[in-house]
Amino acid sequence: MFTKSSSSSFTLFSLLVLFLLFLLNGCAAPVIKMPRPTPDFIKEYKSVVVYGGKPGMHDSGIRVREGDFVALLAKGEINVWPARAGNVFGPERILLYRFGAKELVKRYRFSDFIRIFEEKGNIFLGYQGSDIDFYGEARQPTWYLDDIGHFVVDIIVWEEKNFARVADFIEEASKDDPKNEALKKIAGPLKNNKKYFLAEQEKKKEVEETKKALLALKEKEISETKDIHKEKQIAELNEKLQTAMQALKDLDEVKTKMAEQKEKEKEFLARMERLEEDKGKQAKIPPVIAIAFPKDGLSVDSEYLTISGAVEDEEGIAKFEIWVNEQVVTQKDQRGIQIVAKDPKKIDFAEKIRLRAGKNEIAVVAHDIKGLTARKTISIQFAKKKENVWAVVVGINKYKNFPSLKYSVNDAREFYRYLTEVNQIPKEQVWLLLDEEVTLDKLRSTLGTHLRRQAAKDDMVIIYLAGHGATERDSSSPDGDGLEKYILPHNADPKDLYSSSLPMSEVARIFQRISSERLVFISDTCYSGASGGRTVPVLGARANVSGAFLERISQGKGRVIITASDANEVSVEKDELKHGVFTYYLLEALHGKGDLDGDGVITVDEVYRYVWLKVPQATGQEQHPVKKGEMKGEIILRVLK
Repeated sequence: MFTKSSSSSFTLFSLLVLFLLFLLNGCAAPVIKMPRPTPDFIKEYKSVVVYGGKPGMHDSGIRVREGDFVALLAKGEINVWPARAGNVFGPERILLYRFGAKELVKRYRFSDFIRIFEEKGNIFLGYQGSDIDFYGEARQPTWYLDDIGHFVVDIIVWEEKNFARVADFIEEASKDDPKNEALKKIAGPLKNNKKYFLAEQEKKKEVEETKKALLALKEKEISETKDIHKEKQIAELNEKLQTAMQALKDLDEVKTKMAEQKEKEKEFLARMERLEEDKGKQAKIPPVIAIAFPKDGLSVDSEYLTISGAVEDEEGIAKFEIWVNEQVVTQKDQRGIQIVAKDPKKIDFAEKIRLRAGKNEIAVVAHDIKGLTARKTISIQFAKKKENVWAVVVGINKYKNFPSLKYSVNDAREFYRYLTEVNQIPKEQVWLLLDEEVTLDKLRSTLGTHLRRQAAKDDMVIIYLAGHGATERDSSSPDGDGLEKYILPHNADPKDLYSSSLPMSEVARIFQRISSERLVFISDTCYSGASGGRTVPVLGARANVSGAFLERISQGKGRVIITASDANEVSVEKDELKHGVFTYYLLEALHGKGDLDGDGVITVDEVYRYVWLKVPQATGQEQHPVKKGEMKGEIILRVLK
């Protein structure tokens, strides 16, 4: 909408451009004619337009929560390459969605337009106009610029999971808009879901009422002369209960068969899409790829190598790519970077690529002008020359003047065992300090003197801490919260934290004194002052703690900090785990589950992603690990055998 004051600034040319864009993209009317006011059984509704020519995933503004019952309705067309015929697609072919910025994308299907969300996050929408990564982001955004058309996506968040209400609403909307093909496609399947849902609800109600009747009958005082009648009633109710429960079981089997049929329909649709794409290609020959160097299976100790070879095709090469570990590193094509070659039917290539530690999958991909594709993949193993690793592991259960903890020592011992037995770091390069050994003097000398003297620039340093943290009011604190944070040694004095504990300001200085350019500090403690975790309130009520102290200690080249919880959260222990929750999942990650990409190498980032997912789930979203600091390249914590 334009105001009078601004309309004068628009030229005739500007209006013409707007009109042309309107013609190209069409009128973006909602899929469903939502009644006004919005029905009370709809929690949230929004109609969003996904325009051709806009690469990547875009935030819809709708935030879903765990367990939300959500419907996505879509219509429209996008031409992903107007210069070529046959590239006009509907939403079922190329519409993508995801929830949360870090989740993988999913392809939209009418067959499962209703989803129960298992995670929380905003819904993002986009489309697959060309090559994309796992998160739906365009690898070559310029390829999208000439795409035209749009999809309209209606997002409905229902108040409850009630298929009957949803089916009735869609059926009524379809009657009001009989030409709406999008509604017609889903109205039929929803009727079946409604039938199953109502039958299931009826049987569940019958089961609950029968259980209540049985309980009431058993508790009711009846005279001896009526015992026979009572037993007969109980037998009849038991039989009724078994019949109702069997009916529920039968309904579950029907539901399972419906789900299986749904999957078969998806597979059929996908197969038909592939057949359509392959139509007319049977008698044609795809490009030929030859890799001269390196050979498949080669092991190297250098982070960089040059891959060389040639690609040929009788029809002419339209696109050429080199992928390393599912990421494109080289692209040449007729839409973006023009192929520079004397002969358009042949490309000689020699590209320098960067490897990561462990197994690397390298793929050369070529497409010809007829749409045929060839792919050749090799595997290269990269193992860095081994450097020294130095570590300090601290765990305190027993405190002289503070409440004891249960599992800090167990956490520290298991982390020490991982370093020395699993990762095979020599024991003389790892300091283990437990309980009474952890005095302030010992802590200072170990970190600030012994570790500093031993760790060289190219070495790696790992510091692990499990124990109590505390805060004290200090107006000179640079963190903006008026608090100094302390690591509490065994002999810390609550009345004199300044002289008996290790302040984070000193920890930052110690880290700066260590010359190693790869330092990882892992802390299973907290500083919120709340009860029930690895923190203690000292001299005053709990305060709002700033996380700026983590930024302080992670400053400098190659410093990474991972803490068990956010600044104002509690780091908890659990009896069933015999560990702090954070350390339990930290160890799980290090023992193999952290290898999220399956390349045989576990990095600091992978460990953090693992605990970032697991710890909140195990603590009811009460504890969220935090990572601060950055490092050039990857920090490898384990290479799996």
